[in-house]
Amino acid sequence: MASHIVGYPRMGPKRELKFALESFWDKKSSAEDLEKVAADLRTSIWKQMAGAGIKYIPSNTFSYYDQVLDTTAMLGAVPPRYGWNGGEIGFDVYFSMARGNASVPAMEMTKWFDTNYHFIVPELGPDVHFSYASHKAVTEYKEAKALGIDTVPVLVGPVSYLLLSKPAKGVEKTFSLLSLIGKILPVYKEVISELKAAGASWIQFDEPTLVMDLDSHKLQAFSDAYTELESTLSGLNVLIETYFADIPAQAFKTLTSLKGVTAYGFDLVRGTKSLDLIKSEFPKGKYLFAGVVDGRNIWANDLASSLSTLHELEGIVGKDKLVVSTSCSLLHTAVDLVNETKLDKEIKSWLAFAAQKIVEVNALAKALAGQKDEAFFSANAAAQASRKSSPRVTNEAVQKAATALRGSDHRRVTNVSARLDAQQKKLNLPILPTTTIGSFPQTIELRRVRREYKAHKISEDDYVKAIKEEIRKVVQLQEELDIDVLVHGEPERNDMVEYFGEQLSGFAFTVNGWVQSYGSRCVKPPIIYGDVSRPKPMTVFWSSAAQSMTARPMKGMLTGPVTILNWSFVRNDQPRYAYHKILK
Repeated sequence: MASHIVGYPRMGPKRELKFALESFWDKKSSAEDLEKVAADLRTSIWKQMAGAGIKYIPSNTFSYYDQVLDTTAMLGAVPPRYGWNGGEIGFDVYFSMARGNASVPAMEMTKWFDTNYHFIVPELGPDVHFSYASHKAVTEYKEAKALGIDTVPVLVGPVSYLLLSKPAKGVEKTFSLLSLIGKILPVYKEVISELKAAGASWIQFDEPTLVMDLDSHKLQAFSDAYTELESTLSGLNVLIETYFADIPAQAFKTLTSLKGVTAYGFDLVRGTKSLDLIKSEFPKGKYLFAGVVDGRNIWANDLASSLSTLHELEGIVGKDKLVVSTSCSLLHTAVDLVNETKLDKEIKSWLAFAAQKIVEVNALAKALAGQKDEAFFSANAAAQASRKSSPRVTNEAVQKAATALRGSDHRRVTNVSARLDAQQKKLNLPILPTTTIGSFPQTIELRRVRREYKAHKISEDDYVKAIKEEIRKVVQLQEELDIDVLVHGEPERNDMVEYFGEQLSGFAFTVNGWVQSYGSRCVKPPIIYGDVSRPKPMTVFWSSAAQSMTARPMKGMLTGPVTILNWSFVRNDQPRYAYHKILK
């Protein structure tokens, strides 16, 4: 029986790390206070996995801000503007790189592949001096071991680290970041050697860039890097983890030919074509970490289907070489469904957050070992059947309207010039009109009013009166500034996606379904569980009220359907292109 988790959320079930970080940044608590919260979270996570029966438990997936920034700290690749003079990198330098400070800006942040998580982009050049400057990976491995839990330390792989970097300011954009591979590998060797000395028997390198379309030069860098590390890795079981997509055939060949590698991890939820490569070319005697439990979404796993896939893989790689895993880190899903006490019971039965996915992974591993929990599998099958047959999922009116759509429905009847002429006749705007994006700051008082209205502590009349007064202030300010096209400031909106989702059918919302976006920033994605429709107007009341306060044009504002889609947990029972239903 073998089970594995690629990674786990860091914020905590009630966003404990978020509040500890922000308290520390505001100088309301000490570094020791922050470290205590972090240590308690790590302990809880490791014990939770061990208690569930997970065999390969990851360490060093916790982060105070971002795992790529942690790697930058490990390598001592601190841009000169932060004034670091060597030694172990502490919170001051670490958080300055992440957030900037009074005198220097933060490092660039960008999306982690196609997720809504953001990482801190390393800034590298030919003159960067790399040194072993953060012992976090070893420290956390020892921390878990002191609890009696043997973990798999996780490192961002050296090649992916470089491919995700950018040339530092003043460095030519044509500079080959991969030319630095020989400079960073000595640091990796130091880390690996310390982990071996601490007693580690496995190590995991995350190399997600292998799923990208890489040219032969970049693929060769993987071969060269792991050949160079081979002697240092001797005596360790080495797992190379990929995720988020199918791995291209040439990359698969490169990966499975890497020197000194024991195991390969694949995303078999998003990378379904990778199955064909595994069936035809998987090397004998190697471990397969099969990512069959979705780390990107919050739906309960179809255990029967996954078990069927695993049995097929078992026949290819052998029972003792197959490990059940998540498709990627659970960082991208909510933490624990137990905390959702207000969620509709039927919809809740269809879901699995990170804590539940751990249980699913181990249940599949036990079933493979002949210890199938029949009651657990039966409950799962009943939930899967409930979701497929529920009238809440399929809305006949939406299906009919979607079927009736024609190609012409996606094109404007009039051309741009005609629309511009009509707009100018109606609005009589200057040649270069001014406006703003839309949302004004949400004051403490405004948040209090919305909170009290939601808790039924104030009447609807009092709520409407308070919101209208806020709109009036915003309108008056814009008129004083001589803005041409006004906005109402969106004081009634709690979130640019959640606000609209709450007014659409087919959406569900959580209380504690928070997911890290970056640093301490968390979002609570809506759950799209069924066909989407609009029961009533969503913005007319407030837009009309705002327009009545001014003679100038008032701009209506809607969050676009593509943004709503990408910022939500979407259905996995239909392809994403089927979401043209929401566009209508």
